[in-house]
Amino acid sequence: MAEPALSIWGIDHHRTPVAIRERLAVRGLEADDLARLCAGLPGVSEVLFLSTCNRLECYLAGEVAEEAVSRAIAEARAIEPALLATHRYWHRGEGAVRHLFRVVCGLESLVLGEDQIVHQVKEAYEAARSGALVGAVLHPLFQRALGVGKEVRSETAIGRHKLSTASVAVDLARHVHGDLAAAKLLVIGAGEIAQLTMRYLLEQGVRHVSVINRTQERAIALSKDTPARVYAWEQLVEALADHDTVISSTAAAHAVVSEAEVRQARRRQHGALLLIDLAVPRDIDPQVAGLADVYLYNIDNLESVVAANRLARSEEVAAATAVVDVNVRAYLEATRPAGQQLAREVTAYFRDVVAAEEARLAAKLALADDKHRAELRYGLERVANKLQHQLLSYLRAHPHDTEAERSIRALLNLPGGTVAAPAAELSGPSPSAVPASVPVQAEPAPPLR
Repeated sequence: MAEPALSIWGIDHHRTPVAIRERLAVRGLEADDLARLCAGLPGVSEVLFLSTCNRLECYLAGEVAEEAVSRAIAEARAIEPALLATHRYWHRGEGAVRHLFRVVCGLESLVLGEDQIVHQVKEAYEAARSGALVGAVLHPLFQRALGVGKEVRSETAIGRHKLSTASVAVDLARHVHGDLAAAKLLVIGAGEIAQLTMRYLLEQGVRHVSVINRTQERAIALSKDTPARVYAWEQLVEALADHDTVISSTAAAHAVVSEAEVRQARRRQHGALLLIDLAVPRDIDPQVAGLADVYLYNIDNLESVVAANRLARSEEVAAATAVVDVNVRAYLEATRPAGQQLAREVTAYFRDVVAAEEARLAAKLALADDKHRAELRYGLERVANKLQHQLLSYLRAHPHDTEAERSIRALLNLPGGTVAAPAAELSGPSPSAVPASVPVQAEPAPPLR
């Protein structure tokens, strides 16, 4: 079986310490720039970057040398190539498919089965799709990966406990303090992890909880309908002095809590101070750990906290791994050269239908406004994707069924099939042309590009 022309360059919490991961952390425009840089490498036809607190991964379609990818990333992030060579991993073909499926299922996460990674993969895929950086290889691969993630979570118990780094941080705080009801906790940040942290703290019966964020409006929104106190950012030292536990998770590009600020707060504080830094790059200056009675944990330190969780969930991991293995084999079968070629033709058919109908309706309705035309295109894509999804799903389920391929070619009037309706007609062929055994599935595929 021929392997797909697919590679993954990556670093993660398993192999790379946080001190290096934070130097490679990219978000927003930085991620877009890095993706376009790698898209210009010789042999690369498609590219997608996935950047989270625990990993940076570059998914590449085409034939490309690992050294070229490492060199490009090292130069872009001003990091020594030899350092990357020590910590990076490189997967190709089947290994790359299996790795992505495991990532989406939470099997490669710090906290097994956590579902935040699903949203992060979706966002990375949508960003690459919007930038026209994915095509015939990565487009179906990521659609299938997200489907596998959904299947694993519905058919196994890997994600039943809804764990996350935020919940593990709260568990660590409970381990240190015992009863959290008497603890005084400060949450720094107002993003998704901060929201989860706040929820877990309140569920644990914490009575003294506060929030501080650079944008005070977001902190106020986070504290709405809770007993939490909100500090202005200028009150950071006061906030640190008023609490015995701090959980920080901002999206800042550098430390937001300095050693000097903690030292100043300690002059007004009695007892130990626990600081848990969930951010990458780190929010809290590592030198803070050198202060007396100050205990600093970063995201890598949580590994020991979740080790017991991994052991207790070994049966769930085995069940999820079995689902992944089945889907890897099915995906490789479905993307063999013949099946992959037909899948490309089906995608192109529906893309042409959407383009033709968009142009016709935009002219008929006199849509000159880009916003309204984009809404029209989005609606057409949703309809086309629902139809396309049925055919591609059937192809994946019957990878060696030449009669099914012949029927689909006839249905869409593609080369190798009998004559059907013209490709530009959205109404398509009559229902009688559809193979009787094609199953109906309700879940639509993401928009075409």
